Amino acid sequence: MIPDGALVVYKNKPAIATRDGDRIKLSMADGDAVRVRDKDIFLLHPGPLKSVPAPTAGGDFETAWEMTTGEKVELSELAELVFGRDGPAERLACWNLALDGLPFRLEENRIVALNAEDRGKEESKRKRKENDVTERAGFLARAKKFSLLPGDERWLGEIEALALGRTQKSRNAHDVGAGETPESAHAWLLRSGAWTPRINPYPARSGHPVRAPELELGPDDDDDRLDLSAMQAWAIDNAWSRDPDDAISWDGSAVWVHVADPASAIPPGSEADLEAANRSGTLYLPEGSIPMLPDQALDRFGLGLADRSRALSFRMEVGPDGLIGEVSVRPSWVTVMRRSYEAAEPELESGPLAELTRIAGIRAAYRAGNGAVDIDIPETRVWVEEGVPRVEPVGHFRSSAVVREMMVLAGEAAARWAFARGLPFPYYSQEAPGSREGLPPGLAGEFAKRRLMRAGMAGVQPRAHQGLGVTMYAQATSPLRRYGDLLGHQQIRAALAVDRGVPGAAPLPADELSLRLAMAAAGAAAVRKAERSSETHWTLAWLMEHPDWAGEGVVAQAGLEALVYLPAIGLETRIRGGELELNTTLRMRFLEADLARLDAAFAMEDKVSPAT
Repeated sequence: MIPDGALVVYKNKPAIATRDGDRIKLSMADGDAVRVRDKDIFLLHPGPLKSVPAPTAGGDFETAWEMTTGEKVELSELAELVFGRDGPAERLACWNLALDGLPFRLEENRIVALNAEDRGKEESKRKRKENDVTERAGFLARAKKFSLLPGDERWLGEIEALALGRTQKSRNAHDVGAGETPESAHAWLLRSGAWTPRINPYPARSGHPVRAPELELGPDDDDDRLDLSAMQAWAIDNAWSRDPDDAISWDGSAVWVHVADPASAIPPGSEADLEAANRSGTLYLPEGSIPMLPDQALDRFGLGLADRSRALSFRMEVGPDGLIGEVSVRPSWVTVMRRSYEAAEPELESGPLAELTRIAGIRAAYRAGNGAVDIDIPETRVWVEEGVPRVEPVGHFRSSAVVREMMVLAGEAAARWAFARGLPFPYYSQEAPGSREGLPPGLAGEFAKRRLMRAGMAGVQPRAHQGLGVTMYAQATSPLRRYGDLLGHQQIRAALAVDRGVPGAAPLPADELSLRLAMAAAGAAAVRKAERSSETHWTLAWLMEHPDWAGEGVVAQAGLEALVYLPAIGLETRIRGGELELNTTLRMRFLEADLARLDAAFAMEDKVSPAT
């Protein structure tokens, strides 16, 4: 029973207790009053007291500790040992010291004298903390002046985590004035010299893993593979491509598109499948790619990396009007010759590639007649070699257009094949762009067309892909690097297995497929953002290493602030240029870059040529 006027502790704060019915009224030292139950408080001294006393100062706690080392001691006993008397002010002083934890501590409202070992550990811990406080204060003082020293890395880690998107808050960032966003932290790290322009934070911010998955694939499913190794097949891509996943052939009457076949070893629900779904796609960065699938997938299924390659092959008959006729799909063995776009150019003039070039022209005309939109904006390649950023324009090759037509053909054929069978399938559609009437010519017209385009959508219902000019379409030619394509291949393989009477074979139902597509779409958006941001980052880093850069820009959009495209480096910038006409070529000079905001400033030096 707590008597009136007793000195008690409530939530580690001293108070004077007064009985108030079935509760106890507490008068706190700061003047506040609360009503509590008996079990919520701890009796320090029975009193009676009218107010909370000031804890007695001084006392010989060291001798008291030596006399009770490692033992439990009553509060009254400790007060006698320390002060020679047992009063409320003395007990409060002893309680406060035990609450602090050295050399006595509280254990379930009992006071324990630490043994020598525990006391030594606690003292060392506190000493380190005191040193940390002192060192952090020194770091903050230096950081505010942007004069960091070796050893400050321990304090910078928290700010770097914010800049990389790994944390949402940073006390150190706030205290040094680095803000509370990844962008502001990035800017501060650059200004302080802790980071250089060669540190790219965008992959980390995307949440994408930093290396290929280390998982085992299933066994090779080579049953029922059609041997097409006698047929010539070409995998044509950029010279720097390292993951060939499609090839093209002509058998004399039909087009073949052979696609890498990782789905044969990655069934739905397997570890590799779930990891691929989590990643959504391969992350292509100027520094290098981070694959969606384990490295062994490329070794086993990359086309043209071995004497014979496993493929899922699409055979498509194409009429003189560009319409697709009969379509068949078979797992296959193919022998693939790899070519760069440039190396393939002369081969388009004769043999099977000449026939495929002819059909590509028919298909391009067919799609154009259906409203297909072809946007031709000069591109650049941005890559990092031994830590050094490099930027160069990408060449235009007819072979690239041929391959692109063949891939669109295969995507339409896959969609039609699945639809004819009633197979749940990952279709990809796009609504019609806005009206293209009255668009300007030249590069300005290409930018205007781009602004009219609608976002593509993945779903289990076939709809027209108006941007490509086809009535149904699926992305099906890149299963090594896009999860949606892998899903499509898994569905095709399941359907083929059902045809062969394989026990237990069944495609994913539409609702499950739809859920997987939604997850993949969200992840793919993050991947694309990381890729675009990384390319811009490294382009700006390259400019910062070439501060005297000057080159041509083309007015792509007029206005008070004209949009100018710089084809040589693939950047867009805005300048106040008065009445600049569309497609006017300007001489532009680099001024400065803001890496944290992914922005650069340029100045117009002169007009090189008028609008065309």
